[in-house]
Amino acid sequence: MSKINLTVLTPDKTLLAEAAVDSLVLPAYEGELGVLPGHAPLVAQLKEGIVKYRIDGKEDYIAVFWGFAYINSNKAVILTEIGELIKEINEERARQEYQRAKDAINMKGADLDLDSAQASLKKAVVRMKLAQIKKSRNI
Repeated sequence: MSKINLTVLTPDKTLLAEAAVDSLVLPAYEGELGVLPGHAPLVAQLKEGIVKYRIDGKEDYIAVFWGFAYINSNKAVILTEIGELIKEINEERARQEYQRAKDAINMKGADLDLDSAQASLKKAVVRMKLAQIKKSRNI
C-alpha cells in the first residue's frame, strides 16, 4: 500500500520528519481535509486544530495553531506557527491557560488585546481537546 511522507515543521523545531503515514486529516479553514496517498496537489491554509494521522492502523495526533499544508501526490508538508505532539500536552496547563484567557476576555479592560486573548483561548481549547484524546487513549 502506498504511503504519504508527512513532515510537520514549526519555526523552532521539526515535530515530524517524513513519517510514512496511511492517511491524515487536517484542520483547514474550509473544514476538515482528508488526505490519502495520490492526493491531487494542494495548498491549504490551516486554522487551530488537531492533525490526525494513521500509521499502520494506529492513530496519532498533533496540535497545530495556524499555518499551511502543502500536499503533492505522496508528500505532505505542514508549516505551522506553533505545534505540539500529543505526548507534550499537559491537561492541567491547558485548563489554566483556558481560565486565564477567559478571565482576560471577561475583564474587558482598556489594556485588553482582544485578538491576543481570543487566540490564547483557541489554543487552550485545542490543547484541552488533545488532552482528552490523550486521556481516553492512555497515551
